[in-house]
Amino acid sequence: MLRASSYVTMQTKSENTEGTKKRDRILGDEWLDWDSGDSEEEIREGKRTFLMLSTVTLIAILLLIFLFWYLVLPRFRLFGGPWALLLTVAIIVGSVMILTCYIILFVGVYSKKNYMNVCLQRVTNFFIFLYPFFMNLAKLFGISRDRLGHSFIKVSNQLVCPVPGLGTVLVLLPRCLNKDLKREAKEICESYDGVVIHTASGGTEARRIIRETAPRAIVAAACERDLVNGIQDVAPRIPVIGIPNTRPTGPCKNTTIDLDEFRSALEFFCSRA
Repeated sequence: MLRASSYVTMQTKSENTEGTKKRDRILGDEWLDWDSGDSEEEIREGKRTFLMLSTVTLIAILLLIFLFWYLVLPRFRLFGGPWALLLTVAIIVGSVMILTCYIILFVGVYSKKNYMNVCLQRVTNFFIFLYPFFMNLAKLFGISRDRLGHSFIKVSNQLVCPVPGLGTVLVLLPRCLNKDLKREAKEICESYDGVVIHTASGGTEARRIIRETAPRAIVAAACERDLVNGIQDVAPRIPVIGIPNTRPTGPCKNTTIDLDEFRSALEFFCSRA
């Protein structure tokens, strides 16, 4: 009895320790909120969804900026007219810059031409930073996390610029990809120069592979949740084209990808062997 009691106590302590210890995410962790009874239909969300939410966010930010200006302007006037004028000019210039960058982003997405790449990189960083806010806003409109992610990936792919020069193009394939499709994807990669292929079981392993290979560009196939996390980690420092998978039998098993879309992404970065 004493031994059994001691064993239970030790097991409980071990479980508590494991519960408090932070561990790396493993395959499937990002789908813990998935209901196995839900139908897993193919997601085809357009760029408009993310752009609509980003527009609402932009309007909210500008309104907050002008509210700040309205509240603090009287206090600046106490220090003199020039200080109040300086604040007003700074607010106007900042707002115009934000609007200009967003217009360039919007035109770049729909015209398929990237204008002022430096500006686009800064705006991309800005939207990546605000992505958690977009998720909360999407819930108010009844837009699921994966629909938003799919739309964001489409916008992000549209803003990627080709990277000339030497270096490898890293192809990341998910462990859950259908075996026949994985074989075909590898055969496609063999017809291009400078392509390195790796299979990653999740974000932690993908980050390790990226550190070790130091690629000039990445083509990644995964679920929307992993792709969004990956883009947040490396873009726009490393150009990334994401290929969202489809999950006919549910997450993390026997998933599929569009091979034509995969081939187009490789052609964007590579030359044929």
